[in-house]
Amino acid sequence: MKRLLVLFLVLSLCSAAALAEPLILLEDYAEEIAEPYDETDPSAGTFVYSYRYPHVDETAEGGSGINVFYLDLIDYDLGFTVPFLQDSFEGYDSSTVITYEITCNNDDFFSVLVRKEENNPDTSRVYWTGNVFARKNGGSGTTTNLPRYLGILETASNDTWLEDRQTAKADKLVREMVWDVISDNSAGIPYHSDFTEEELSHVFFPEEDFYLDETGNPVFFLQPGVAAPEEAGLLVFPIPLEDILDEL
Repeated sequence: MKRLLVLFLVLSLCSAAALAEPLILLEDYAEEIAEPYDETDPSAGTFVYSYRYPHVDETAEGGSGINVFYLDLIDYDLGFTVPFLQDSFEGYDSSTVITYEITCNNDDFFSVLVRKEENNPDTSRVYWTGNVFARKNGGSGTTTNLPRYLGILETASNDTWLEDRQTAKADKLVREMVWDVISDNSAGIPYHSDFTEEELSHVFFPEEDFYLDETGNPVFFLQPGVAAPEEAGLLVFPIPLEDILDEL
């Protein structure tokens, strides 16, 4: 009987492992554009734009929609963003470098944290974006926002009023939870002395400003410089999904 129980547990673990299949990663979508404005005059400036995005197995569940999202993003940037930047900074050195980190890859979600570093005469900054994809019942070529991730809004819902209501509800709760963390500041972050809860509501949009960690729990974030000095970098606030659902 004991041997049968052990065998059952082993088979159960194997079955669970078989179900939790991460997406297979293929060669990145990547390109680098480096063009001098005047090849005979180095002082005329050089334009640099490089990107790197994940490329996954499109035959796996949810894979095709993820690839469509990044291909559409690349098409837009090459067709609009790149020409606009080239014209805007003609005669100067400018660069945009986009890289990414996969933060969650399981049978339910695929999450990516995208880092964009911009350097030009107008600005020098690092900007972060979280892309969360639901592999099951997710929209093709679209990311999952916070209300859908929390399960308080159906993926296929086209009810604008309901979406706005559920988004506002989730945003309010998460902002309060993040503000509690900021107020407690057990991590010793050098927050700006004049940073207030009201200001948080103007710079932090929980429905989009999050990614998932390796366990599938949300990590919310504030851009560098908005609540603390730039040197503090990206400010992250991991909040267990269970804690959020308990408060909803």
